Amino acid sequence: MKVRLVQVGLGEWGVNWANSVIPQIKDVEIVGYVVRSQERAAAARVRLGDHVTPFFLSLEEALKQTAADGVLVLTTTEAHVDLVSRALAVGCHVLVEKPFVPSVAEARTLVRMAEDRGLVLMVNQNFRFFPAAQRAADLVREGKLGEIAAVSIAFRRMLTYESEASATWHHELQHPLIADLGIHHFDLMRMVIGREPVSVFCTAPRPSWSEFNDPGTAAAIVVFEGDVTVSWTGSWEARSDTPFSGDWYMQCQRGEVTWACRGDRDVTLDGDRVMVVEGHGENRAEALLRDQLFGRAAVLQAFAEAIVSKSRPWFFPDGSDNIKSLALMEAAIQSCETGTVVQVRV
Repeated sequence: MKVRLVQVGLGEWGVNWANSVIPQIKDVEIVGYVVRSQERAAAARVRLGDHVTPFFLSLEEALKQTAADGVLVLTTTEAHVDLVSRALAVGCHVLVEKPFVPSVAEARTLVRMAEDRGLVLMVNQNFRFFPAAQRAADLVREGKLGEIAAVSIAFRRMLTYESEASATWHHELQHPLIADLGIHHFDLMRMVIGREPVSVFCTAPRPSWSEFNDPGTAAAIVVFEGDVTVSWTGSWEARSDTPFSGDWYMQCQRGEVTWACRGDRDVTLDGDRVMVVEGHGENRAEALLRDQLFGRAAVLQAFAEAIVSKSRPWFFPDGSDNIKSLALMEAAIQSCETGTVVQVRV
């Protein structure tokens, strides 16, 4: 049985989903696209190639005409609350792009709606679905290296844009580093460390030559339960590149772990690596599963399986879990704006 989905959002990222991600999942069928206008529909058709899926000007009409099982929300964040709530209200499962919603308070409301109706509400935290991230988390969970004490993460990259419009959108985005990419790193911290954040201090300078309206560079100290400390630095304005996950170093009681993932978005696993140093300095490369779905394709497959068979991997990013990552992102932004240490509250 195929899971029938309506897709909302056909900007550059939505078209990428339609052309590159969705065709990989045989258990999913897009039965309708929702767009704002006929003009947008015409433009999208050109980029979608041979797709014959119908277009609709409202979510309600699309769901009524297609009897879809769920909704794929790929719009900008400010539209998420409205679209997700409307989909849940009529009994549809939802997979929504990150960041989930603008605030923890709004997230709580949507999570309650999904739980009350027994619906899947999943957030696209696709970095969780890479083998290096999962192996790093397993090393912590197995405990063979003893207690984890400290983590450092360094992310550096300068994007090239598909168009002037996408460059302008990114440069004008509020908190383009923390909210656009930092949310992935904050979410990975929770998944890999296996503990929850307690407090954060974050600072974000904006040099005079920056093309971003808000800072595109930031640094943070995050304290987790058990006094595990994470130092994080990130920049969209660097001249050298790390993988999108950043380069991770994890100090444990009986060894060290270095790892990274998502070197080239969701295209290959060439950026995935995990190295372990233990004993007297023996360096060991961990074997990673490279013959399986990863990234957004794996997210979509997990969404379909959660709907059909109710099965979910332990790292499944449902809304109730993602609230905690959103709370850390929200606290980091507040810390930047106030210059103070902020407690993370869900």
